[in-house]
Amino acid sequence: MNKNTMSGNEKCAYKAESKWKNGIEKKALIALCSFSLLSLSAFPSFAENANNNVESGTNNTVSGDANAWNLEDNSISFFEVPELVNHYSSIAEMEKDLISQSTKGMEGVKSAVKEQKADIVDALSDNISLLKDQRDNTEDKTVKEALGKEIAKLEKVKNSKKILPGLDSSLVEANYALTELAKTDKEMTKAEKKTEKSIRSQFLTGKALLSDAMQNLLFSYAQTENTRKMLEKRVSLMQRSLDKIRKEQSLGKATGNDVAAAELSLKSAEADLNKLRDGMDTMKRNIGLSLGWHMNTYQNITIESIPDFPREYLNGRNQETDYQAVLARNSEYGEILREKEKNITGWTEKKQKEREKSEEIRSAVEALWATVEEKALALKMAETNASLSQLKKDRAARMEAQGLISRVDAEGMELDALSSENAYENARLDYNQAVFRYEEAVKKGILSLE
Repeated sequence: MNKNTMSGNEKCAYKAESKWKNGIEKKALIALCSFSLLSLSAFPSFAENANNNVESGTNNTVSGDANAWNLEDNSISFFEVPELVNHYSSIAEMEKDLISQSTKGMEGVKSAVKEQKADIVDALSDNISLLKDQRDNTEDKTVKEALGKEIAKLEKVKNSKKILPGLDSSLVEANYALTELAKTDKEMTKAEKKTEKSIRSQFLTGKALLSDAMQNLLFSYAQTENTRKMLEKRVSLMQRSLDKIRKEQSLGKATGNDVAAAELSLKSAEADLNKLRDGMDTMKRNIGLSLGWHMNTYQNITIESIPDFPREYLNGRNQETDYQAVLARNSEYGEILREKEKNITGWTEKKQKEREKSEEIRSAVEALWATVEEKALALKMAETNASLSQLKKDRAARMEAQGLISRVDAEGMELDALSSENAYENARLDYNQAVFRYEEAVKKGILSLE
């Protein structure tokens, strides 16, 4: 190994190992312990407003148990998104790389410690084996007893993790070395955990914002999916209409212009459907690439339906309590609180910024609350309209069968019913998204307004 090309951490480990092999155990241990202390102080402390789950690497969203998700399949469920971001997103990959690079030196020291411990333990084991052979080959009880005591001492030192009293001078250094190596290994493990914790805290906000963006994108995908279903039904309706007109033409009840108009309507509906499908594929690709899939695998993804939030979500909630929860979790407000006072005698810039931000957050919470109320009302209206349109469609179908209204009128009623059904599904998604955004504010401090 060329010492001139080593990093500082590698030089420390190499130096420690060399001194061990030259018999200077204490100096090597001091070097190892010094590296440990430097590692502990080289990284910033965990962010004050960090999530308590950072050590385990979890970042749970408003609902659902992270342990319930199968992150290895090709299915994406709404509440699974934060876990996918946490494990497979580009942010997660950056986090893993930084942790690996930052703990590489510590792993080198731990490896050196492990080797030195193995050398000492092997030497003690060899001595124990020799003494056991001598004990087994003698008939002198006094010698057997003495050898047995010596073997017991060696076994005790071999397994020691603390300084043992009353050892012979020949065993003191081995006991001390093993004890100090155990301490060094423990300190390295602590340093690794603290480093990982510190690094994870730096990525918390980015992961939370990406999760929020991806979950909001799933609402857009679901709305597009609703439109796709409506367009597929529209194409089916246009196809049935064309088939009827062609049959009527054969009976002399429709003209060539009627057929041409029906064919044009069908082609227009099919073109709209194909265009929407292309847009959905692009949207799925963006979702997949953001959550860990690749260009050659994203088409295998199945995106599950978004679960419904309670219709009476705001009942029993307290807006002031929720506002205080947002204050406690909002990262921008937290940054202001951590700023140093520049003037302790009067009204400071920090206090002004704190007041402005708190009022901004209050206004945002009020707006989110109002949006939930507005979307809840719109959902009720859309549900009513969808039910009425369905009744009108069913009635029109019966009247057409009895010859009381024309085919065109009946088809118009059916198209109205399709449109009303789609409007209801979109209103349901709008309501769920409004509740989700309110939850994101209260649970994570993320204020996402339309």
